Amino acid sequence: MYGMKKLTIVWGFVIVIIFGALTAFGFFYKNRTSPYKDLEAKLVEAEKKYVSDNFLFPQDKNDLITLKDELVSKNYLDNLNLDGEECDGYVKVSDTGSTFKYKAYIKCSNYTTKDYEK
Repeated sequence: MYGMKKLTIVWGFVIVIIFGALTAFGFFYKNRTSPYKDLEAKLVEAEKKYVSDNFLFPQDKNDLITLKDELVSKNYLDNLNLDGEECDGYVKVSDTGSTFKYKAYIKCSNYTTKDYEK
């Protein structure tokens, strides 16, 4: 009976250590990617204004794609810089039937949005 109690305590510690390590990794990843998520949000906000002002919407189930350079040249976006680095990017607007879905994709030297295509 004493061996079972000791085994339970050891497994309890192992579970706590694993949980703590995974939590720490999650916080580290979130802090590392947070500035890039902010850039993606900035790009989406510029695209929403651009689409609204120019009455541009996806048609015939085709996505509307706007490059960062177009948003900058039309003064909807000042830049896409992070710590002095100029990032590249675009926004894809999809028609979901009832709403429009905006998804920003950016590429910087240390970060690239999943499914980024250029």
